[in-house]
Amino acid sequence: MTKGTADSYDRRMAAPATPSPYIPLARAAALAYQRLFPEQGAKDSKTLDMIALALSSVMPLYQRDMDTDTLRRIDEAEIAAGRFTRGATTVEFANRPPLRYLVVSREELPAAIESLLKDSLVLTRVNLAQRDSPHNHKPV
Repeated sequence: MTKGTADSYDRRMAAPATPSPYIPLARAAALAYQRLFPEQGAKDSKTLDMIALALSSVMPLYQRDMDTDTLRRIDEAEIAAGRFTRGATTVEFANRPPLRYLVVSREELPAAIESLLKDSLVLTRVNLAQRDSPHNHKPV
């Protein structure tokens, strides 16, 4: 992704002056990361992808149409057919275009994060993904 593309994405997904009831999934994953791993600093994109998958199991995900600002709920089968990539910003598929501009309910996020905190299997999987990240390996 080029800098211009990233800037465009950030600008389009940025919160307006009045907070939207929805926030980007990548931001939600980062907030969840801070709650799940408060002692950790850097957030690896693969770990954010894993957290996005975990969040999708406990709360609805939506895709925002950037032209009309309408939301479309993404069903579980659609999520299961793809994989989260690029730090929880995209769901990619083998045989169709990816989904971008993913958002979740700002109001539902705290309860979803609490649900993840209580689920030891989810925490273990995310922790393993984080530990296996190349950013967490020290050079020999």
